[in-house]
This record gives sequence, C-alpha cells and structure tokens, in this order.
Amino acid sequence: MRSVTSRVTSFCRLCASSCGVLLDVEDGRIARVLGDAHHPISGGYTCPKGRRGGDLVHGPDRLTTSMRRTAAGTHEPVPVAGAVTEIAARLRTIVDRHGPDAVALFMGTQQNFAALTPPMARAWFRGTGSHKLFSTMTIDQSAKWVVAERMGTYLGGRQRFEDADVWLLAGTNPVVSANGGDGDGAVVQNPSVILRAARDRGLRLIVVDPRRTETAALADIHLAPRPGTDAVLFAGLLHVVLTENLHDADFCGRYVADLPALAAAVVGVTPAVVQRICGVPADRVRDAARVFAGGARGMATTGTGLCMGPHSNLAEHLVAALNVVCGRYLREGERADDRAVLTRHVPARAEVAPPTRAYEHGFRSRIGDVRAIRGELPSGILADEILEPGPGRVRALIVSGGNPAAALPDRGKALRALRSLDLLVCVDPRMSDTARLADFVIAPTTMYERADHTAIMEPFFPRPFAQFTPAVVPPPPGVVDDWRFFLDLAAASGQPVKFAGRILDPAAPPTSEQLLAMMAERGRVPFADLVAAPHGHLAGDSGAVVGPAGKEGAGHRLVLMPGDVRGELRAALTDSPVTPQFPFLLTVRRIREAVNSTGTRVPGLVPGGTNPASLHPDDLAALAIADGQAVTVRSASGRLRATARADGTLARGTVSMTHCFGGVDPRDDVGVNVNALTGTGDGVQSINAMPTMTAVPVTVEPTATEQDV
Repeated sequence: MRSVTSRVTSFCRLCASSCGVLLDVEDGRIARVLGDAHHPISGGYTCPKGRRGGDLVHGPDRLTTSMRRTAAGTHEPVPVAGAVTEIAARLRTIVDRHGPDAVALFMGTQQNFAALTPPMARAWFRGTGSHKLFSTMTIDQSAKWVVAERMGTYLGGRQRFEDADVWLLAGTNPVVSANGGDGDGAVVQNPSVILRAARDRGLRLIVVDPRRTETAALADIHLAPRPGTDAVLFAGLLHVVLTENLHDADFCGRYVADLPALAAAVVGVTPAVVQRICGVPADRVRDAARVFAGGARGMATTGTGLCMGPHSNLAEHLVAALNVVCGRYLREGERADDRAVLTRHVPARAEVAPPTRAYEHGFRSRIGDVRAIRGELPSGILADEILEPGPGRVRALIVSGGNPAAALPDRGKALRALRSLDLLVCVDPRMSDTARLADFVIAPTTMYERADHTAIMEPFFPRPFAQFTPAVVPPPPGVVDDWRFFLDLAAASGQPVKFAGRILDPAAPPTSEQLLAMMAERGRVPFADLVAAPHGHLAGDSGAVVGPAGKEGAGHRLVLMPGDVRGELRAALTDSPVTPQFPFLLTVRRIREAVNSTGTRVPGLVPGGTNPASLHPDDLAALAIADGQAVTVRSASGRLRATARADGTLARGTVSMTHCFGGVDPRDDVGVNVNALTGTGDGVQSINAMPTMTAVPVTVEPTATEQDV
C-alpha cells in the first residue's frame, strides 16, 4: 500500500525559542522536520535537536503507556486511570499520617513548554495544602528573584534589543542555547543571524564568559574572567562608570535611593584589582565599561553561567546595578515593551516597586531556616527535605517535566533521597534517571501530539507574536496529556481545580483547545484568529506607552547597595577558590543537541554520545594527558571518570563539561553527570540556598586502572 504523506505547519516546544517548523507526516508518523521559512520570528531556523523531533516522538525509548514499579523493582504497564487512582490513595494515606507538607511538587524545564501544564499542575498543588513547591528555576536562576527582592524593580520596562546600540551578554551562549538571558526577547530565535545583523547595523556586543564561546567569537569585546569571579568583574565595571561619571545622573536621581553607597562599595575595585582577581586586563575592563556606558540604549543580560556560580546573588545584583546606573530603562511617554498577545496586558509605569525581602516572611523550611521565595522553596534543599527525619519530612514527590535525579547537586545524596521516598511519581515520556527510580511513571503526550499555543513564551519573543498548533500526529492510546493527569489526580483526591477563573468539572472535562481558548480570553488577539494563522500571528504594536508614576509609587526608590550585598562584595574580593589540592575550575557548558537531559539519549544526536572533560591543550600537555585519554576528575564532593578532550577555546586552568548527562543504570553509555562533583556544603548562597554548580574547584589526573574510578 502506498504511504500517505502530508506537510503540516506547527512549532517546536523543546525550548523557549518556539521555532516554526514544517513536519512531513507519513502514515501518522513524523518523517522529517524542516524550518518554516514563513515563520515571522524564527524565519526557517531550526537547531539539531529540533530537527530530530520525530525521534523524540517515535523513538524506541518513548513510553506508550504509564508504568508502575513492581515488588521486584522492575516496571510494568498500568492504565493511566488505574495509576491515578492508586496515586491518589497513597497520597491520601501520606497526608493523613504526616500532614500536607509531606507532599512536594518539582516542576522541571520541559513542563514550561506545554502551555496548559504549569497552571494545571499548580492548581492541583494548591489543593494539597502543601508548601513544598520546587522547580528548576531555583537550581539555576533564583538569583534573579533575590535581586528583585533586595533591590526592587523598575516598572517602566527595559530597553529592547531591536533598537539597542550596545548589549552585554554574561554567562550565556545564545548561539548554542538560543537564550540570551532574562526572558527579555534578546537573541533567542535564529541567534547567529540576529547577532550578525545587529552588529551590521552598528550594535557593539560585549560578551563575558571564561571560554571563547560561539557567541564570544562574534563579539566586539570578549571579557574572559576566571570562572567564579564575575561579581568582582562587574564591581570593576561599575567602578569605572561611576568614577568617570559615565552614569545616567537623571535616572539615578529619580529612581535610586543610595547611589553614594554603591560608589563607596566599588571605589576600591579598580581595574588593577579586577586584573589581579579575574585575570582580565585592566585596559579591557575600562574599554568595556566605557563602551557599555557610552551607548545610548542597550542592556546587560545574564544566563545560568552567572546564576550557578559562586557569589551568584551578588553577581546578578551588580549586573542589575550596572543597568540601573546606566539608565537602561524606558521612560515616561516612551513606547512600552508590550509583548502580551494572549496574556493580560500589564501597564508600564515610570515608578519603582520597592524591595520587599519577601523571603524574610515566607514559609520557613525546617532545613536551615530557609524561606520560600515567590512561593517556591530552593531546590538546593530538596534532598535534605526528604532525608532529614522529623515532622514535615517530604515523603511523596510528584515530578512534572523534570529530572531532579540528573539536575540536583550532590548526586549521591540526591539519589539516596529519591530512593527513600514513600511515593515518587514522574511525568515523563521516557525512562529518565528520575523515572527509573519512580513508583509510577505517567506517560504523557509529546509536543506534536497535543494542541498548544505560545502564551507562556511571549516574554522570549522579540516582537508581539503568538502561535497556535493543533495536534499533528495521533498519540499512542496509552498516554495522557500532562494537564489531564493533574486534573484527574485532583478529582481522585476530592480537590476542586480552578483554571482561568472557573472551577472545572472533572466529570465533563474541557478539551485542550477549550482550555487554551480560556487562557487567551484576556489577550488582544481573538483565539479564532490565532487558530486561522498557521504560521503564527504578529500582533503589531499595541500602542501602549510608559505611564506616569502613581501617587503611592512616586516616592519609591531602588536600593543598589544594602548592607548584606556590601558584605557579599567584601567576601568575593577575598575569595580564592583555587588551591594546590584543586588547581582547576570546572565550568558547565551547553550544547546545541540537548536541553538539560532532553536529547542526551537520542542515538546519533550528541556527537560521540558522551560527556568529555575539555581542557586547554597546554593543560593536557602539562598533565601528560593525551587527547582522548581516560581521566578522573575530583572535587571536594566526589569524583567521576571521563574522556579528556583538547579545547583551545578554554582558558588555562579550566575544565568544561555539560550538565545533566549520565544515567543511574551503569550499563547506560550516556556520559557522566557533573553533579558527582557538586555539593551542598561549601559555597552555598544565603537566602536561596543556591549551591555552586559551576566554577567548582577540581583536579584532573590520568585514570590508570579501573580501581581509580
């Protein structure tokens, strides 16, 4: 019988870029993924993992039914309805015996790329009465939340990449990751083309990264600080800006409470001090500060490289302070940066939301007196919340779109914690590390098997844009939409679910399309118009402008150098992480072929299929290690075995590996997990319990025998 082939328009949902794609579908299976050249945002761009979307949907490791752990420790198929009933009953028993805080939810990165899942998962969680909410945000970027709580937030909005004449990217490599940092629409879709075009129109690009990354290779100025010294570098940039009076005095006079305190704090962080601590030549520090401050418009934005390193709260604070003192925000009367299309419009106002330090008042964990930030507890304490005996110990964990077994620091402790749970449920289309440890694995639909739209991704788009896609291929009969699992679990637990302002009837649940329409009710594009636009809908300028400050907000000011931040700066200036015992610094890097652990197991996608330890060729020579030789990398927390790889883009003294590789099954040949080298002891940040996940002191030595592993 001749196969039936059709070409269907959709969009990828592996990362925030949401690139437009064309799918060649043969007999209900995706045969090929192409970029959609008519897509107004991505313009035909796709990445390697996006082009392997068919393998992610139909690959041999794809779960086509939910699974239940047997008494023998293996997994057997179970109908999802039966799994929901059993999970609800076991949760009820745990709550009755130990209270609601014995139940926790971990929300992973992939959950965010299905528009309906986050609100439905949160709706179920609210019904449990628990405070134990965790996510990947608090294991890689919670410093951004800390900055807002300690500094405050300017509500007029930030300047845009599209009309900037200078931009600074720190700790992010968008040419590879398609993420320019901060969810501000900067350098997300088709990143290499966008950056080159911006430079052609005159933009000056500054990149801060210890490695000469693919993005740094395009920069006008590349600052390569020693890993973990970013905070000192940005203090030095502020020193130059303030001592040379390059700051925006008008903006600071209107919106800053303590500019003299900031100036006093950085007065001693001269370019010479930066050169000594960071290894960046003093003249390059001055040049970068002058170029950034001299631009009329532009921002400094950051990625996980800054947020996962030592002194991350301080480093993020000083980057934000650099934007403030240079006045990189929209003023009253300017066109607002309004990218809301399906979501509710929030008026921009030329005023400050003052610092609230809400983390001083939120729910207090029993671990280290850490408090919740924006309703979430830091994921750095999740393992301790599970392992530490006593009232309130987490005994049941639901994991939605994440893989904490691969992502959490101190891998040994994390695995012990997950194995010790009374109930572990994982929503995952594959047997990830976490799924292999789970009592139940709920097999969800994958991205091309469900209807979806881009409401959650709007902040990442450079222009007001939205797209809807129907399901493109039929799902296997044994899977369920993620959102439907949480709705059914709430119903089986006797919990009402409120979605988009209405209580849902689980006996007559709405369709995905109906829920997506409900989400878009407060947007400015009718849902029917969105459905009728196969390549997406450019909404155009909303006409919104930055309004004046309200009466209550007119007197609020940003706080740039509170006492605790100044104390952190003093500590950063005296910190020396490299020791004779651990003379190298391990940094984590991203690759085009994977998003965290998604994609690492697709055959042939990741070159070599493993996770090498990259070092500068001169370091390999000094260690008498050959390219391709087995090495053991050790830290104060643990060790791992990897294959050495020569990489001339690295500075000497640096080891670079990718996070979220490895497997709990020793028979898996999928590389090693760097969290064998990270811990939750030294270097943990106050406030958000963020451990050091990059710039970890290590040593590297040849692996002579199997006993060394």
